[in-house]
Amino acid sequence: MDRYEGTAHLEWWANRSTCPARIPVRIVPAAGNGTCNATESPPLDRDAREDLQLLIDAGPHCTLRFDDDAATEVEVAHSGDVNRLLLRTGATSGTGA
Repeated sequence: MDRYEGTAHLEWWANRSTCPARIPVRIVPAAGNGTCNATESPPLDRDAREDLQLLIDAGPHCTLRFDDDAATEVEVAHSGDVNRLLLRTGATSGTGA
C-alpha cells in the first residue's frame, strides 16, 4: 500500500455477509511507512460525510479493497481536510468477505 496510487474502496463489514458501507476512494502514498492519503471519489455530500464520521467514530478499522480484489485492513482517520482521510495499515484479521 505504501507505493500504490489509484482507486480502491473502503468497506465496513458488520459480519462476513453484510457490508453496510462501501466508499470509493483515490489512494495517494504519504510520507511514512504504512500510511497513505485517501480522497473520496466522487466527493461525499454533507450527509454522507457525517455518516462516514459516525463509521470512523464507531470503529476506525475497515477493509481497503483494491481494484484487483486484493484487500488489507486499515485504520481510518481524518487528516484535517474534510474530504481527505489518512489510512494506516493494520494487522490482517477476519474483516471483509
